[in-house]
Amino acid sequence: MLIIVLLKGVPARTTQAIQIGGVLNREAMDLVLNPHDAKAVEAADYLKRRAGGKVVALSMGPDMKLIPLMKPLYDAEVSGVDEEYILSDRKMAGSDTLATSYAVSLGVKKLVERHTAPLDELSAEIRRAGYSDTVKAKAAALYAANLLPNRVYSELPSVRDSIVHRFIEGRLTADAALAELAAERERASRFIVLSGVKTTDGETGSVGPQVAEGTSELLGTVVPHATYVEDFDFDPQTGTLSSERRIGYLSQKLEMKLPALLTVSAEYRPRDAPASNLLEVRGSNYRGKVLQATKWTADDLGADIKRLGLAGSPTIVGAGIDIGKPPVQKKVGESLVFLKASPQLEFESKKYGPFSPGDLVTGLPDSAVEKLKAEGAVGAFTMEMLAGELFR
Repeated sequence: MLIIVLLKGVPARTTQAIQIGGVLNREAMDLVLNPHDAKAVEAADYLKRRAGGKVVALSMGPDMKLIPLMKPLYDAEVSGVDEEYILSDRKMAGSDTLATSYAVSLGVKKLVERHTAPLDELSAEIRRAGYSDTVKAKAAALYAANLLPNRVYSELPSVRDSIVHRFIEGRLTADAALAELAAERERASRFIVLSGVKTTDGETGSVGPQVAEGTSELLGTVVPHATYVEDFDFDPQTGTLSSERRIGYLSQKLEMKLPALLTVSAEYRPRDAPASNLLEVRGSNYRGKVLQATKWTADDLGADIKRLGLAGSPTIVGAGIDIGKPPVQKKVGESLVFLKASPQLEFESKKYGPFSPGDLVTGLPDSAVEKLKAEGAVGAFTMEMLAGELFR
């Protein structure tokens, strides 16, 4: 089963992050992973332990910022994510929730196709070559690329009855092998998408449901969704996803078939996965982890650029309010402030910053302050600066 976790890099603080039109310049700010997404990662880990499969992290934004943020997720929770994909392109910059959901839906579609196409390739090779070493070679190459579950082909000593091995050994006819591969293809297409309930830089809570709708449109099938999910379970035998959610005073229990999407509440607590189906889980798992994040551009996704970025964003954002900094006291003529933007500074093996114009000079060694004064990077807080802050 393909388990897709939607992640987002959000500003560590909202200070001076807003540009004209309310567009966030993520490349110029410190980012952290959206805190609400941690619950989605926990939910994904539970699903993998419950039913097996592969946990894939999917994010959108500047790849140079997101790769370091997502790397620790390989070791998150019990087993972490298995692969990471980042949608990164200037054409996507400035996207509102609608344009973002369109791009992410394309990413989900491409991930599904990436995991169903290898099964088609293997089936075609069986039809072409029959009982041949080329079938095993094809399967081995796809397995090494982390694109086949152990049930189809595996090099693990504990998985001895894969479809390909039984076929090559003559224990499975070509027709039977093709039928089992068709069943695996159907299984691969029954994916689940998990996300946090909202992001700290938007608070709309709408991207998850919009991705479900967008994926439904792109795949030509209904992808049901449930929001604010506090508890859920999945039955691998029936393929039924049962969830509970609370909206205000209303509590609901919902059942749906995969593919599906859940937005996971902060109240979610993972269950203990039963140990009775470990063999089934191992068969559904993939080879391991791909530690190099994959970047996809708008062209890679085959996106309609009119639906991306500012052009595809009908939302109009008003002026932003700087609420990110803790309150500070500055005295005219006495307090030292930064006069210009300064990147991260390093003094005596310690790192400081980055700093923006007007930031109070605190915590720096005296030698560093004197050096910055000499360079004209810091100076006294003036009446003009005070007026600028009051009336900007």
